[in-house]
Amino acid sequence: MLSAFLNPLGTLYDPTGDTDLAALSDGLLQLLGDATLIPVTGLSEEELLSVPAAFTSWQVLAHGAVVLTPDGEEDPAWRRLTRETQAETEGALALAAQAATHLNALSQLGLDVTVTERGGRPLLVHLRHPHGLALALDQAQAGLHDWLADAPFRQDLRVARDPLGLTVLPSAIRPERAVNYVLSEWPAGAVTVGVSALPDDRAFLALCDLALVPGQSPLLHAPGDADPEE
Repeated sequence: MLSAFLNPLGTLYDPTGDTDLAALSDGLLQLLGDATLIPVTGLSEEELLSVPAAFTSWQVLAHGAVVLTPDGEEDPAWRRLTRETQAETEGALALAAQAATHLNALSQLGLDVTVTERGGRPLLVHLRHPHGLALALDQAQAGLHDWLADAPFRQDLRVARDPLGLTVLPSAIRPERAVNYVLSEWPAGAVTVGVSALPDDRAFLALCDLALVPGQSPLLHAPGDADPEE
């Protein structure tokens, strides 16, 4: 039994439409044709519907904040952990949303700043550029890191980046923790493969027996490595 823990962003799906992933997506799905696909992604339940693949088992969504069972329902134990984390970081996330809004306006970055709530409390602060402008996101990322470095709750929040944009979320919410939880529910003897193109996914890939990484992924280059074409 082969199980693939897969981030569709950068492998099966590009929400910006800038990259043609058709050949890679088709080849990957053929390669994993007999595998059970488990998405591990920053996408929400609604956004996952745009991915051209069938996910019929567990799902790890919203950067690890949400775990869905094979029945499509939120796992109750994981939901309790997420809500406890939300309660602990509610004030910090509210200030993060204010800081992101102020940074966006002050630097005229043209980002859309939104807050995702779950259970009546903030969970994620999203910063996305309507045209995916990397320079604006770079500036916002640097500004948020500077803001967090001086904040008394700097250990409570982190900034994640993926093809969707930037997300500020509780440090305790991480995809590898959610994957580890799902693996604890997995049948003994199952072979697992992790699939991703994103540097932030190193930790969950390391939990799997094997890893598949696209050749052009930054995952294959350590920080400071020279470009192979230089």
